[in-house]
Amino acid sequence: MRVIRILSFFFCKSIGILLPIFLVSSMMANAQDINNEAALADMYKEKALSEMKAGGEATTSTKLKTVVALNQGTQSLINVLESIARQADLKLSYSKQFVPLDKKVVIRETEATAERALWHVLEDTPFRFGISASGQLVLLRMWEAPAKAQQETVTGTVTDEETGETMPGVNIVVKGTTTGTSSNQNGEFELVVPSLQDTLMVSFVGYQTREVPINGRTTLEINLRPEAVLGEELVVVGYGTQQRADLTSSIATVDVDKTLASRPITDVARGLQGSVAGLTITNPSGEIGTDSNISLRGIQGSLNAPGGAEPLILVDGVEIESLNQINPNNIESISVLKDAASTAIYGSRAAWGAVLIETKLGKKNTQPQLDYTNSFSFATPTNDLNLAPAAEGTEMAFEALQRSNPSTNVFGVVGMYFDETAIQKMREWEEQYGDQKLSNEMVMGRDFEMRDGRLFFYRPWDAGDMFMKDWTPMQRHNMNVSGGTQSTTYNIGLGYLDQHGVLDISNDKWQRYNVDIGLQADVNNWLDARGKFMFAQTERTRPYTNYGSTYDYWYYLYRWPRTYPYGTYEGRPFRNAVTGIKQANKSLYTSSLSRISVGGTATLAKGFTIDTDFTYNRKEDHLDQTGGKIQGYNFWAGGGELNYSTYSSPSFNNVNYTSDWTRRSNLRAVATYQNDLQNHSFKILTGGEAEMFDFTSQYSERRDLLDPSKGEIDLANGDQFVNGARSNWSTVGFFGRLNYSYEDTYLLQVNARYDGSSRFPPNQRWGFFPSVSAGYKISEEAFMDATKPALTFLKLRASYGSVGNNAVGTYPYIATMGSYGSDWLIGSSEDEVTFGTPGAVSSSLTWETVTTLDFGFDARLFQDKLNVSFDWYNRTTSDMLSAGISLPSTFGTSSPRRNYGELETKGWELELGWNHSFSDNDAYVNVTGTLANFSEEITKYANTTQVIGTNYTGRVLGDIWGYVTDRLFRRDDFQQDTEGNLITDEDGNYILKEGIPDQSALDDGSFSFGPGDVKFKDINGDGEINFGSNTREEPGDRKIIGNSTPKFQYGLRIGGGWKGFDMSLFLQGVGKREFWANGPIFVPGFRPHEGWFDHQLDY
Repeated sequence: MRVIRILSFFFCKSIGILLPIFLVSSMMANAQDINNEAALADMYKEKALSEMKAGGEATTSTKLKTVVALNQGTQSLINVLESIARQADLKLSYSKQFVPLDKKVVIRETEATAERALWHVLEDTPFRFGISASGQLVLLRMWEAPAKAQQETVTGTVTDEETGETMPGVNIVVKGTTTGTSSNQNGEFELVVPSLQDTLMVSFVGYQTREVPINGRTTLEINLRPEAVLGEELVVVGYGTQQRADLTSSIATVDVDKTLASRPITDVARGLQGSVAGLTITNPSGEIGTDSNISLRGIQGSLNAPGGAEPLILVDGVEIESLNQINPNNIESISVLKDAASTAIYGSRAAWGAVLIETKLGKKNTQPQLDYTNSFSFATPTNDLNLAPAAEGTEMAFEALQRSNPSTNVFGVVGMYFDETAIQKMREWEEQYGDQKLSNEMVMGRDFEMRDGRLFFYRPWDAGDMFMKDWTPMQRHNMNVSGGTQSTTYNIGLGYLDQHGVLDISNDKWQRYNVDIGLQADVNNWLDARGKFMFAQTERTRPYTNYGSTYDYWYYLYRWPRTYPYGTYEGRPFRNAVTGIKQANKSLYTSSLSRISVGGTATLAKGFTIDTDFTYNRKEDHLDQTGGKIQGYNFWAGGGELNYSTYSSPSFNNVNYTSDWTRRSNLRAVATYQNDLQNHSFKILTGGEAEMFDFTSQYSERRDLLDPSKGEIDLANGDQFVNGARSNWSTVGFFGRLNYSYEDTYLLQVNARYDGSSRFPPNQRWGFFPSVSAGYKISEEAFMDATKPALTFLKLRASYGSVGNNAVGTYPYIATMGSYGSDWLIGSSEDEVTFGTPGAVSSSLTWETVTTLDFGFDARLFQDKLNVSFDWYNRTTSDMLSAGISLPSTFGTSSPRRNYGELETKGWELELGWNHSFSDNDAYVNVTGTLANFSEEITKYANTTQVIGTNYTGRVLGDIWGYVTDRLFRRDDFQQDTEGNLITDEDGNYILKEGIPDQSALDDGSFSFGPGDVKFKDINGDGEINFGSNTREEPGDRKIIGNSTPKFQYGLRIGGGWKGFDMSLFLQGVGKREFWANGPIFVPGFRPHEGWFDHQLDY
């Protein structure tokens, strides 16, 4: 109810503010131009008709009277038309199939109105034009009427397949002829065709061309699917947009509909897994509601980066702390900026790339539209525990123990004991009761017994089945209201998500609530205003544990053998994971995000605009936890007694609150000027940005609750603990960008950013970071005509640039002293506050510099059905903050850090896409694949000793040093007496024969190598297996045996549809990854008397 009240409050307030603005803007729009509803002018055969129509629309007339510059001489028809359209602020629409792109025309004038220029260009061609009120310049070939004896009339309507909206200006032509027309403002058309058995070619810029067989029909309903690979679509880049075909840097886009909307995902990060080459997304745990780890082009990036190579994530231009709080259904577009040329404009915050997310806005001149979507899905655990059967697992434990101590005949663990008799009784229990469904109540003598003051358990349990559900549900609900008038657009989105975890005993659950409101209005003919409001709240509940976020209970499930008691005795439970979860109080983690942004765009002259935006972001995180008491038969104490008591520690019986507040303010102003001069096109952008960040954290705890079920500070009378922290920083940046294009073939982009950060000393706070990128549309050259139509488009590109990194801690140049409580120095009965000696710091610390060199190409083949994008890059992080020079111990503290060290990341990325439509049955199929690989190496570091496990020059991050397996030891490798018994030394260790390398250096106090154990290779040939000096130069018998860095990360999406039905399949993974599994958490049976897994019995 609290969440509902919060949502209602924000929703009502937002509506109260935005609705009057919307109503006023709507009335202003209607008063300005009631007649401005025509969507497309008719096509003309004579110039006089065009002039009459043009005079009937104020907006159209204004654009046609725009004076444009022309280049005299012979030129490509399409280049001239595109130049006229750009200068007159029109969008060119034509059918590539019927308008030859390479047709040459002769230009005789240097300057004319757009209308005169269009007729001058088209007067000797079979083409004519029409202008829509929305600013579309539609180009069609003149219709040639067939003989009357063959004439048939076909009518129809063309709609957008995804939105269902009618489409004006669509080209409809009879295949193989010049007979054609276009749809009117309502998407309707009428066409006289030679025969009702002909096929129509239906095309529109930005949509897939369709072949529609008439098949004897006189009325047709045609829908067009948006085309995603043509290159004309706009891509969101730093502080603006660019056409995909004009990009010169490494930028990837995400198909939001296929990647997010069509999949049962909980958050944006999980939806992006495998969708963008080079973008690595991992989940630190299987717990619901947790944030994913995101990195781009590498894992580490810098040895000092707290989050590794984590890209900057911007939503509507402002950084956001967690993707968990964004409603995937309200996202309009996602762009991923990978290289320095594309991210330099953002400065230090985007040292490792950027993910740009734009949320939805309404569309002008559309009726209010209500959309509601929902999805219901379920998930199942991917792996079972697969503990070994009771008797077989215990036998394995016996063999392992007897290997090191042959006299072992009974062993125990946490109060449970095992011997040969117990193993036999386990088998008898399985034979007699294994196929029965017994209750959880345990019976003394049948399921367990006491012998010789020890507890022996015989009944096996499936702890995983008791602990986890077979499946967990998830539901999503989204409602969206959008629309617009001539001058105003609006969008209101509401979202709700409910996901349950796998716990079957005490449910864990995660919920998210979203409210998104966006409004945009034209104040007058040169100024528009915009505003967005976002509210998100997530709530995660789970049983309380003070053992960490991964639940110590999960460890318990597979730590103990199958006979560990999970039942009850005399109605009371034993100490186990099930008991702990069942009796634990619930913890509640609440996170809320509130954001409001306002801004506007002023068009001060043709091609010159100024954008200003201010955003305030507030995030709150609260964790409320109550421990209490956990009770059960605590047999862990040993002694063979069943004592029912509280076995949780006294510190568990507490209540604690943790609260974090994050506030972020961002102010940005950007000026843009764009113009075309003959064959030269350029766009200049300059601006500034300031950001302030403030973080506050508080923690309070009190122990000894009077009532363990009621977690309130004033209901406890034990020790109290408080803590807190605060940090803040600010940045200021000034930036600029120049985009230049010559003949739409040769492309150049130059960026620069001058950044200042409060984290560094006053004299080292500013850094200058430039970048440059270039592109060459080689497919536009005449000598490439021979490759068409197989090669539709080919662009070569290269970039080089640098970005600063200030994510090196907060104010590392200021020395700090830690405070401690101690009583032993002065013998006091109470702690006295003491302070440690501050470490030495450097006053010259400054930015780390991240430099990237990138080469790539983009290609489209086979009439845009296949698209390919490839990148190779080399990124170097220099001036890394690292350990200072070695100082004598008499210095009294550690040496100060300095800007020294380099880390190099090399990699490549490949993206492929295939789209095909089957014209005869409305079916289509699409396939998208990504593949990427990289490696990270330290190329400069001050570490002369090069101890393995530390940083040093030449170290490849993720390298695993280890011994190389030769084979397993055999009995013949050890000395035996005359009767064939193995001989041991005074410590009970087996003695190797002469010539067998000695591995005793790897023994520990309870283990020595013997028959059946792994025998390692003597790499250095000294007759011993050891770790040498533990350095890179003298590693002993170790070598690099693997690397934990993910290799060949891939993603594959296959989709298709037919007559409104669609389906998709998505796969993503890693081709190769190695890791060093060590310790009891990773290696079952690490301690012989604990749990063993089923697969370990095959030895």
